[in-house]
Amino acid sequence: MSYILSVSIFPVDKGGESLSRYVSKVSKIIHSSGLEYVITPMATMIESENIDDLLNIVKMGIEALKEDSNRVYANMAIDYRKSGLGRLKQKVESLKSKI
Repeated sequence: MSYILSVSIFPVDKGGESLSRYVSKVSKIIHSSGLEYVITPMATMIESENIDDLLNIVKMGIEALKEDSNRVYANMAIDYRKSGLGRLKQKVESLKSKI
């Protein structure tokens, strides 16, 4: 089985156009999880066999940003499939082969 989480977590009470200083805190949490992930300009995709691992990452990301922010926004979508891991790469390769 495989869960893919698409997640964006960032503070909404910071001025300026760039939030990478804050988003990188969440990215470090994702990286340290040891799970397969892909960073995109608008969200990060993470794959796991365990939904609790993914939800815990969201929780830790929000908690990390609460240290510097009064308001944190989190947006997520989850795709579940009974087949095994490796779908992050498979989905992209399948689409590219059809272009």
